[in-house]
Order: sequence, then C-alpha cells, then structure tokens
Amino acid sequence: MADLQRRVVAFLEGRRASELADLIERHNGIPFAAPCLREVHAPDSPELWASIERVLAAELSVAIFLTGVGATTVFEAAQARRRDADLRRQLQRATVVVRGPKPAAVLRKLDVRVDLSAPPPSTTAEVLTLLEPVDLRGKTVAVQLYGEPNPRLSQALAERGAHVLELAPYVWDRPVDPAPILSLLDALDRRQLDALLITSQAQVDNLYAVAAEAGRAPALDRVAIGAQGPVAEAALERRGLRAAFTPSHAHMGALVLAAADYLTIEGALTT
Repeated sequence: MADLQRRVVAFLEGRRASELADLIERHNGIPFAAPCLREVHAPDSPELWASIERVLAAELSVAIFLTGVGATTVFEAAQARRRDADLRRQLQRATVVVRGPKPAAVLRKLDVRVDLSAPPPSTTAEVLTLLEPVDLRGKTVAVQLYGEPNPRLSQALAERGAHVLELAPYVWDRPVDPAPILSLLDALDRRQLDALLITSQAQVDNLYAVAAEAGRAPALDRVAIGAQGPVAEAALERRGLRAAFTPSHAHMGALVLAAADYLTIEGALTT
C-alpha cells in the first residue's frame, strides 16, 4: 500500500472533504482540511431556467448528466414551473448519458431512462469515449455541469459538430467561514505542509480571493502541489505555478496515491 509516511497533506476540497481526509489517513498521512468551496444549489436561478427552456425548445439528440445532485436540481427547477413532465418527454426522445452511478440512480428515480453510463473511473474521458460511435454532426447535446465549466467536454463535443447547451444547476461559492483557509495560509508561511491537493480551478481562485481580502498571498511555492486534471493545472499556471504531481486518472484516490509516490521519491532524493 502507498505510504504517506505521516506527511501533512492539505486539501481545498469542500463537498467531499471527509472522504478525502479518510483516504489520506488510510495511507498513513495527516490530513489538513481547508475547504475553499461551498456548493450552492440554485433551482430558482433565472439562468438555469433559461437554459432548461432552451433544452425544451430544441430538437434534443443527447443529454449528458454529470452528477446526481445536478440532475436533481435541474428537475426541481422544471417542477417549480410545472414543466418536469415536458422535460421527461424531451429526454425520452434523446440518448441519455450519465457519468457514473449517482446521476443514473437519480434519473431512474425520476422515471428517466438511462441509455449509456460511463465506466469507472467515470470521468470526462470515459464520457467522450462512450460517445465516439454516436454521430453528433448538427445534433443538439445538453450537458449538465457540476459547479464550473467543463471546457474539455463541451469543446470536444463542439469539435465533433454538436450544438452544445449547458445547464448549470449549482455553483461553487466561497465558504462562509474563512478561518480554515487563513489557517492554511499560516501553515504555508511556516512550511508546515508537505503537499497540497487541488481538485478544481474554483478552489485556486477562492484561495487567492480569501487571501487577498486578508491582505496576504498564498505561499504555494513552499509546498508540493498535486492537481487533479488539466483545468486545475491551468488555474495554477495562471498564477505562475506548476503542479509537482498529477494522478493517473481523475479520481481523488488516484490523487492521494500520486502524492504518496511523489513524497516517497522526494524523501529518497533528500536523504
């Protein structure tokens, strides 16, 4: 088993903070939680309803649901305007694709047929592979986002000739209590952290925003940063930083394993 050797591993994950902390502890690490995201569902959002209306009015060919909570919020928005039955009928005419078991379970409870399900690790890459046999030229594809843009997915679909309609059922906001982030800034200044795990670009943006409000700058050049995916890496690069390690696939468990591998090699080189 990969061994973090009691190194301190910080992370900015919010919604799945407990799960990530458990993974770090399971691999003999010391978790340091500094959630930089708060999940805000917005079924009453005018922007969400406008995007649902576009889906209802389109000749929909494919609908992609990336998360269970997102699928739930989309239907809550439609139900609030008594259009959930119309949304179901629209989805019945389309090929319904899910990224993993959570959106599949939600849709089945809502009596929506699921046609294609991306296999583990259930990332954007698996969704795109799943759709390779499908002719998307001139077709309308609805994509339910998960709190931030997914340019890799939307751009890949557009490059294949699809007209992409994005649904944003919830957004990531800054946490109400900034204290854990300020503690993270202190730990960075004191060089008390061995690694920092980043799983989204919004985490980076929020970290810098909270630091700026406190009149501080994150000393991220003093820690080994692990980035989960190209979007998170790009967010670091915009700040003049580079990820020290990345996982083999976009899954939190793989990110923890990558941290263990990196710290083990780094430790061997410095002894």
